[in-house]
Amino acid sequence: MIRSIFNKILLSHITVILVSTITLALLMSYFIRAQAIDSKRQDLLAKGNAAIELLTPDILAGKLPTDDTLDNISDLVGGTIWLINENGTVIAGQPSQGWLRRFKENQQEISDLFTGNPQTWTRAARKRNISSITVALPIPDAPNPTAIFLDASITGVNNTVFAAERILFYSLIAGIFTAVILGLLISRSLTKPIANISQAARNFAKGDYDSRTTATTNDEIGSLGRTFNSMAESLNQIEQNRRNFLANVSHELRTPVTSIQALSETILDGMAPKPEQQQRYLTTIVQESKRLSRLINDLLDLSQLEADELSIVCQQINLKAWLLAEIDKIQPLLAKKKLTIHTDIPKHLPTVWGDIDRTAQVFTNLITNAIRHAPEGSAIDISLYTAQQHIAMAIADHGTGIPLADLPHIWDRFYRGDKSRARNHGGTGLGLAITKKLVQAMDGDIIVYSIPGQGATFTFTLPIAK
Repeated sequence: MIRSIFNKILLSHITVILVSTITLALLMSYFIRAQAIDSKRQDLLAKGNAAIELLTPDILAGKLPTDDTLDNISDLVGGTIWLINENGTVIAGQPSQGWLRRFKENQQEISDLFTGNPQTWTRAARKRNISSITVALPIPDAPNPTAIFLDASITGVNNTVFAAERILFYSLIAGIFTAVILGLLISRSLTKPIANISQAARNFAKGDYDSRTTATTNDEIGSLGRTFNSMAESLNQIEQNRRNFLANVSHELRTPVTSIQALSETILDGMAPKPEQQQRYLTTIVQESKRLSRLINDLLDLSQLEADELSIVCQQINLKAWLLAEIDKIQPLLAKKKLTIHTDIPKHLPTVWGDIDRTAQVFTNLITNAIRHAPEGSAIDISLYTAQQHIAMAIADHGTGIPLADLPHIWDRFYRGDKSRARNHGGTGLGLAITKKLVQAMDGDIIVYSIPGQGATFTFTLPIAK
C-alpha cells in the first residue's frame, strides 16, 4: 500500500501521462494505418479504371488479353492483374495466392461485383511484406460478364505505419522520462511544504510553542501554513495567559493565606499577649479571609463565564427605577469620601433586556471602581441615554484617570496599572475582566474613555427590550 503523499502524486502523475500517451499512440497508429490503406485503395481503383480502358477494346472484340499484356500492365500499376468471369473462373492472368479460393467461397461478393459495385479487400498477414490490398472492378459492356482484379502489396504502408509507431514508442519513452522528472519536481514542491508544516506541528506538540512553519507561499498549502502559524500564535498566547493566570492566582492566594497563617501562629504562640493586639490581629485575619473569599468567588465567576456555564436569566428592567435603587444602596460608600452622585436620566426611557442580578454586579464593580479613584469631596456622574437599539449607562469619576499605556490592558485578568492600589483597597484584579464578560453575555458592550488627570468614564450598554 502506498502511504506517502509524494509517492501517490508521483505515481498518479506517471500513470496519467502513460495512459494518455499510450492511448494517443494507439489512436494515431490506427488513423495512420487507416488513412494509408484508404489512400492505397483509391490509388488501385484509379489504376484499375485505367487498366479497364486499355483492355476494353480487345474484350469488346471478343479477345482476351495475353499474359504478356497483363504482365506489362501489372508492371505499370505495380501489382498483379487477372480477369474472372461471372462464375469466378480465372480467364486471364495469374491470381494472387489464396484470393481465388476465398472469392469462390463467397458467391455474394461475385454477385455484388457483377452488379456494378467495385469490391476491395485488405489482406493482413503476420509478415508485413506479404500484406496486400485487392480491388475488383466489373468491365462494362463486355460480351460476357467479366471483372478485373488488381492486387498490390502494402509493404510501404506497413513500413510507414511501423515508422510512425516507432516514433510514438520513442515519444512514449520520452513521456515516461518526462513524467518521472516532472512528477518528482511537482511532488517535491507539494510535499516539502506539507512536511515542513508537519514538522512544525510535531515540535509544537512537544512543547516548543515558538515553532512556526516557513511554508507560507501564496497558494492553498501556503494558506494552510499561515493558518497554522496563526493558530500556533493563538495557542502560544493562550498558554502564556494560562501560565500568567496560574502565577497570578498563586500569588493572590498566597498573600492572604500567608498573612492569616502568620497572624494565627502569632496569637497561638502567645506572641500577642495584649487583648488590643490580639483584636487587631483577628481583625486583619477576618479581612484577609473576606479578601480570599472574594477572590475565590471571582475566580468561579470568571471560570463559568469563559466556559459559558454562568446562568444568565434575562428579563425586562426599568433601568431608571433600578438605578435609583442601586444608588441608595451605595450611599454609605459615598459618605466615607464625601462623594455625591450626579445623574442625567431622560424622562422617557425604554426598558432594557438583561439579568437584573448580573447587571447589579456590573454596576457595583464600576461604581466601586469610580469611588476608589474619585477625589474626596468630588462628584461621580451617571448618565443614561439611547444608543441605537441599546441603552447606555456611563459612569464617570474625576480622578487621576488611566494612563494611555494601561488602557489596552485594563480588561486583562489581574492587570493593575498601579501594582499596589487594588491590593491596598481589597481588589482582586478580576473585576473589570468579569464585568466585560458579564456585559457581553447579556448582548451588550462596554468601553472606557480616559484622559490622564481628568478622570475615567466607563460606558456599558444593554439591549432594548422588544
